[in-house]
Amino acid sequence: MKKLCFGSLMTVLKLCKAKSITQKMLCGTALLSVAPQYDIRNEDGTVSDLLLCKKELSTNVTGVASTVDAKQVAAYFKEHILPMLDVNKRSTAILALKDIIAFDDSIKADSIIDRVSGMTKSAMLEESSFVLEDLLAGLFLYTATVVNNRDGKLYIKDINSSYIDAFDSQTSGISITEKSNAVMTSLVKAIRDGDTNMEAASEIATGLIDRLLPAVRPDNSLLISLLAESNGNCLRCGNPLGVTRKGAVPSGNCEIVYLTKTVGEAEGYDNAVLLCKDCVPFVPRMPNPEKDTILDNKRRLAADMIVLDETSGIKIVKEIEAVLREIDNVKNETELANVDIKELVEIDKKINELYLRNKINASMVRLFKTVNDICSRLEQEIGFNTERFGKAMRFALETVEDEIKDRQDITDPQEYITNTLITKLFVRVGQKYQAACEIIVAYLVKRCDLFNENAKQG
Repeated sequence: MKKLCFGSLMTVLKLCKAKSITQKMLCGTALLSVAPQYDIRNEDGTVSDLLLCKKELSTNVTGVASTVDAKQVAAYFKEHILPMLDVNKRSTAILALKDIIAFDDSIKADSIIDRVSGMTKSAMLEESSFVLEDLLAGLFLYTATVVNNRDGKLYIKDINSSYIDAFDSQTSGISITEKSNAVMTSLVKAIRDGDTNMEAASEIATGLIDRLLPAVRPDNSLLISLLAESNGNCLRCGNPLGVTRKGAVPSGNCEIVYLTKTVGEAEGYDNAVLLCKDCVPFVPRMPNPEKDTILDNKRRLAADMIVLDETSGIKIVKEIEAVLREIDNVKNETELANVDIKELVEIDKKINELYLRNKINASMVRLFKTVNDICSRLEQEIGFNTERFGKAMRFALETVEDEIKDRQDITDPQEYITNTLITKLFVRVGQKYQAACEIIVAYLVKRCDLFNENAKQG
């Protein structure tokens, strides 16, 4: 037996997502479709528990899912969820979901399983052509309003990569259509089935066409993902995009464009890039070799960012933001207590790059004692755990080191790794306190938490 629930739905999508999208981003973004204030995209534990069916959906989601406009949720899924999926795995995902629904004995044949299109279980199992955003949004709303997520706990382990891959050979039997085509097909079918009264047909058309015009919300999640992997710079010219964040919505001198290279190529995350508005006009006449260069750069940067997203150690929570905020408030004060650098960890043997070593030492002469005092005080006041944070950052560092072993384009690996840690920390806390992010990483180096292979106390 299999069970359709939020955990199984999102597990299927997780196994069919684009490589650079994390399960936290995918799951958290889906929940934002009905609960815009409920953002769990930085919460490793909550997302994992939901996907493993160990936890029920929050009432922030279930309490509003039954009253939301299903058309708006479908529009949101088209703008935010579909770009996160591997275009080659979309039909596979549909087949897997149909299989789960077919073997879920708790769903009756006449149960409305798709809360967007109104399809019943029996109708869905017979259907082979789908508007993907309608299907996924409709199933999501069903799992959020009807099903207890924990009911899938016994069966979720069977939904794995092998299960998904088994459907790859059957995808020719599934077609994914645009909503406009689905509307026309439905209208033709209504007339063919005997409704030749043109006034009645017009009413059908009006209702169907209305489904084409849902209110589309701003494309926030894709923009944030592309902004993070581009480090805030245009992928064509390299100039800063001038982006600021207001809540969860970035805005500035930038635009998402899709670098498709063939007629009919689907637009999605894999060919989406962030360019400044000066470079956008060049896209229509951009030759394919230039597109390849930009997309290769995108993939390289995405690989750098995914390294830390896929580690379970770093969990940037409010305590981390509190530390960075305090550091940011005092970093420019002129009367900070200096420290003798010889009293701290000697980094000559752990940092090979002279520039990076001198930069860390110069910063920590002024700031080590102050940062140490801040961390110690906040350990008492809010429970910040410096040791655990240091270990998490070290684990991430080791992961980055392993990932770049064969990267010939990186001439200063330790500086590159340090900058990667700083950038990721900066992105995780909402692109705030960049100088403080640099300071806390330098502090961890001098504490012996980072680059610790041959460190010794002075």
